[in-house]
Amino acid sequence: MKKIVLFGDSIFAGYSDGKITDALTDRISRHFPDDKVINLSIPGYKTSNAVSNIEQNILNLQPDLLILGFGANDISTIDEIKPGKFASNLSMIIDAVGKDKIVLLSPPYTDWHKVPSRPWTRQLQFDLVTEHLGKEFDLSYIDLLHEMSNSNSVQKLLQTDGLHFTSKGYNLLEELLVPKIKLTLAKQSELVSN
Repeated sequence: MKKIVLFGDSIFAGYSDGKITDALTDRISRHFPDDKVINLSIPGYKTSNAVSNIEQNILNLQPDLLILGFGANDISTIDEIKPGKFASNLSMIIDAVGKDKIVLLSPPYTDWHKVPSRPWTRQLQFDLVTEHLGKEFDLSYIDLLHEMSNSNSVQKLLQTDGLHFTSKGYNLLEELLVPKIKLTLAKQSELVSN
């Protein structure tokens, strides 16, 4: 049995109608019935929160796979985090857990017309940071921002707040995540058998 840990902000926590739900956890669990899917995502979390709690929350669990879904709060201009700090925070988490155990996602698309504190320019900056880290560490990587923004019905992926995901948004996230999880677990098996 593998331990698959989801670690991110309110989007990974399945936030809907003011509550945390199992929207993402259930979708991932269906594909990995023999494994344990643990969701440690916390609404409002930024990578700086994640770094300060990595040992207590993640390392003690000894995950076989850690899926990092941060950025929606980091890109906010309120209590602003610089792209370099975002990169440094993610790098610390990757180093602590091990690059072979990571699936990294870019920040999600956010409707900046509805959420002006998350402008498109910052979404692109932080997307470039995660893309660079994905290449630098040779990680399983998902460019969630562009997968969403290239959708012909991007508004149907988001709740009316322009930030959190609808069921369609979680369907897309599931479609993107499941192959990456399978691929990363398969690579780990190859490393062990060699």
